[in-house]
Amino acid sequence: MSERYSGLSAVRRRNRRNIRSLLYRRAPVTRTELAEALGLTLPTVTTSVSQMLEEGLLLEEPSPEAGGGRRPNLLRFNPSAEYALGVELGPYETAAGLYDLAGEPVAREIFPTAPSGYEEMLDSLQRQLEPLAAKAPGRLLGIGIGTPGFVNREQGVIRASSRAGWNGRPVAADVGSRLGLPALADNNVRMRALGQELFAGSGLPDLFAYLFVSKGIACPLIIRDELLSGSTSGAGELGHMVIQPDGPVCPTCGSRGCLESVAGETAVLRDCRELLRAGKAPVLRQLAGDAPDIRQILAAQQAGDPDVRRVIDRAVEYLGFAVAGVVNLISPAQVLIEGYLFRIPENRERLLSAARAHFYGLNAREVAIRFLPFDHFGGAKGAAAAVIETFCIEAE
Repeated sequence: MSERYSGLSAVRRRNRRNIRSLLYRRAPVTRTELAEALGLTLPTVTTSVSQMLEEGLLLEEPSPEAGGGRRPNLLRFNPSAEYALGVELGPYETAAGLYDLAGEPVAREIFPTAPSGYEEMLDSLQRQLEPLAAKAPGRLLGIGIGTPGFVNREQGVIRASSRAGWNGRPVAADVGSRLGLPALADNNVRMRALGQELFAGSGLPDLFAYLFVSKGIACPLIIRDELLSGSTSGAGELGHMVIQPDGPVCPTCGSRGCLESVAGETAVLRDCRELLRAGKAPVLRQLAGDAPDIRQILAAQQAGDPDVRRVIDRAVEYLGFAVAGVVNLISPAQVLIEGYLFRIPENRERLLSAARAHFYGLNAREVAIRFLPFDHFGGAKGAAAAVIETFCIEAE
């Protein structure tokens, strides 16, 4: 193949990827709008669009705009053209789902937390996912796996995590081999952030942060449709930023006073159990005895337990300080926040107050903070989004 021909082929492939990406994220759009936005000729766009229409990947319909003359056709992806599996191997549960190209669920399941043994986890995951894969009404693109820790997406390898037996394992290749599907893997919270970006259409800015509060705390960044992974595959690990140098030891990283050790759900549970051992938190004791979970703790907060309220107020205030730090460092246009703690309006208001009190300059007026409903399937949906982006939108 000549160098010139090879170069032209590369340009065509790049144009095709760019057209797919913009069309997916801005749909419904016209051919002319795509050409103008990408700086391409209309024939170039038309050729690519025609191929995708022939493949059944796109749908088109006349624009509803009023006026004389021929109305341009609007284009969008055909949701039922292809499907993606996603799974999140979370700290509390395993969530899995089968999704169409629009991110709508076809089937979803919640399973127990994955076994700590790597081979046992693969066996369990195969049993759980095969029935979901069989429910795909059309072509199944592949499977995405989200798991806590440092995960190299390019290699599909878990570099480091709290499940020591999983470290260094090529989880994408192993799961893909078991299911006979293309597979990829990444950190579960980065997957969640990607799901927010891909399925939001034009609803999110070019630069936003996604704060997720659970057993751990993470805050990935999306910059111009690109998910930042970092050179070590550890981008977004806000939970291990030290915020109280003389604070408690974090069971995950071993540092003293990191954000997770004072404000994560594990920290809230620890502090509330200490209250119960000290004979305090009477409402919580009545609700949960000596072994509360996070739901019972929030119920005690809402019921007015003063000791529990102090624990949660302190944790949420630390989270507000951390949000202010993220905003002042990178100045995102928007911060999305998700976590079970924020099902309660009082906790949302306290975080907003703590964060905004420490925003610098224009950030206080111009950076938007938006709370998302807590979604057990957010990681599975995000993992499916990664499959759609990789094997459909960016496919050559």
